[in-house]
Amino acid sequence: MHKLFSPQSVVVIGVSESEDNLGRNILSNLVRFGYQGKIYAVGPRGGQVLGIPILQSVDDLAEPVELAVLLTPARFIPDILAQCGAKGIRRAVVESGGFRELGPHGQTLEDQLLEISARFGLSFVGPNCIGVIHTKTGIYTPFIALPKPYKQGRASVFAQSGGVGLTLGERLSSSGIGVNKLVSMGNKLSLDETDFLQFLVDDPDTQIIFFYLEDFKRGRQFAEAARGSAKPILLLKSNTSPLSQAIAQSHTAALAGDDQVVDAVCKEVGVMRVRSVAEVINAMRGFSMPPLQGGNLAVVSRSGGHAVVAADACARRGFHLPPLREELLEAVRRKLRAGVIRLGNPMDLGDLYDMPFNFDVVKSVLRQEDIHGVIFIHVTHMTVEREASRKLLQDLWELSWQYGKPVAMVVEIPFEERVFLLQTADFPFFSEPGEAVEALWCQWQQAKHAARRTGPPPSAPSPSWREQTVAWLSGLKSKNRQPLLHEALELMDRIDIPTAPWKMVTDLSSAREAARTMGFPVALKAVAPSLLHKSEKSAIALNIAGDGELDRHWSRLNALAGDVEGVVVQKMVFASRELIIGAKRDPSFGPLVLVGFGGIVVEVLKDVSMRLAPIGAEAAMQMLRELSGARILEAFRGMHQADLDGAARILVTISQLMHQVPFLSELDLNPVSLDDAGKGAVALDARLLFTPGEISRA
Repeated sequence: MHKLFSPQSVVVIGVSESEDNLGRNILSNLVRFGYQGKIYAVGPRGGQVLGIPILQSVDDLAEPVELAVLLTPARFIPDILAQCGAKGIRRAVVESGGFRELGPHGQTLEDQLLEISARFGLSFVGPNCIGVIHTKTGIYTPFIALPKPYKQGRASVFAQSGGVGLTLGERLSSSGIGVNKLVSMGNKLSLDETDFLQFLVDDPDTQIIFFYLEDFKRGRQFAEAARGSAKPILLLKSNTSPLSQAIAQSHTAALAGDDQVVDAVCKEVGVMRVRSVAEVINAMRGFSMPPLQGGNLAVVSRSGGHAVVAADACARRGFHLPPLREELLEAVRRKLRAGVIRLGNPMDLGDLYDMPFNFDVVKSVLRQEDIHGVIFIHVTHMTVEREASRKLLQDLWELSWQYGKPVAMVVEIPFEERVFLLQTADFPFFSEPGEAVEALWCQWQQAKHAARRTGPPPSAPSPSWREQTVAWLSGLKSKNRQPLLHEALELMDRIDIPTAPWKMVTDLSSAREAARTMGFPVALKAVAPSLLHKSEKSAIALNIAGDGELDRHWSRLNALAGDVEGVVVQKMVFASRELIIGAKRDPSFGPLVLVGFGGIVVEVLKDVSMRLAPIGAEAAMQMLRELSGARILEAFRGMHQADLDGAARILVTISQLMHQVPFLSELDLNPVSLDDAGKGAVALDARLLFTPGEISRA
């Protein structure tokens, strides 16, 4: 990866002397923006561009180069890439379009590129991309002739869209943040988001990481790389409609749709999801400041109205404004002109026009131990203050780093002066108080996630547990159909998940005997491949109190469908609180586990928490506490606290089951009944789904 961003030599392939040749633009960018390595050009017509001779073939290179940039019609790319590999080139950027985005023929070309890549050990960016930028080394390979180099910084941008990438590059350059690396990833055929993230986590030149993605190529690996990062990672994920057109076959699948999964995974591993370019820029402003280590702020403003607006925004995000020290307040009182302003936090310096004293006020606030950050609102419209204003902002930026606390500067200044700052400032600033608060909130969230990033990894089950479970399920899979209710319940019993007493029966006399043995009241549940959600098809009868009632429902349930194989008789369990515990195999992120409030309204409430599976006991308890209705699980109106430990054990076991059995695609335990006396969590219903392809191959 180092040679991709800091190569000692570059060859641009697809160059001609024509004024509108795009390869010529790449050479121009490299020359104008200070790339110091050797530059070569290749094009079939030969000639010369910018003093660089154009070789007619890759074979004409006198020595192997460290990076090749290809921009020719797509049909020529496989042969050219193979020539590069044979010449010893091991890194490339394929900017040409016309691959899988155009259909089967383009897919064939991509298949050829993958074979060539494997044959020569050659990795490449693209195809169908704009290129690579590293401001520190002067590597600028976009085929667009950029007007000027980006301002150097410590934010790196990786975008599936070249247009989005260039937009971010320009915006970051004019936001006091700057750019370190920028990559347009295109089709991500060879190098993908996970490769880049794994590199960036340890890249000393990158402080802030941003990805724009339309899909995940290796979501699970991306998540694990993000989990280990101490750097803030921002994600703008588009294309949020479901990736699969299959109808959800379980409550879990309905609740864990593609975009909900992305949200849950981002929350779990500490990736901050943003929804617009404006949010990206604002968050990056926040992460460019010293880290915020707590939720106590001070607002110092040269305008009373702006101070109030800032205080309201702080309250909405849960920040606190502690009292400022009395000696500071007294010092400010002595400097105020009219003496009509009541001082506190927020602090209004509206009639104080002494810039150096403004600096001293912020410095004194930063010294206060229970203040973690400052919002300074700088309002000036007087020309006479221009030079002092510029100096104050620069001095406050340096002061912020001296004390290791963020000073978020909100500037309300004339338009011309704002343009000057955008063009020259090497520090971030904000246009209004709400932006500053949101940026600090992003920092606060990052700090809280870092504090949570502890706890032991989940313990693996014993080898015998896995072997016996997989063997039993493999035998079930050999029947070449999805598991039925009684089979799902039997699996729960095998892996020690508590279930309400149950028995599968195929005749009325056996049903009566089972009900009498376990004791009325009981529930009857018809078992058939066609009865997916039993409540929707009246395939369940609850609270049956005796033989007569059982006889009537027996006849009805057996007449529901032609494929009824029997009826599960189950002991009725009464409880006021129910959960759904489920799992799903996501096509990108792999096995996930889910918990929410259960029953038939679960898809309406959608109060759920998700994690990548497997999880440990600590994570399971966190999931339960994250539910919006978690208060109900505590002691409530005569009920004892629910058996959270029991529910957590079920979550952990289900997560291990999903992780250990690769041909399971979905699982529901709905409901899991929580005893009102706080002495148990038992599954009343279970549903398993095998991956359809696995069944067809059985």
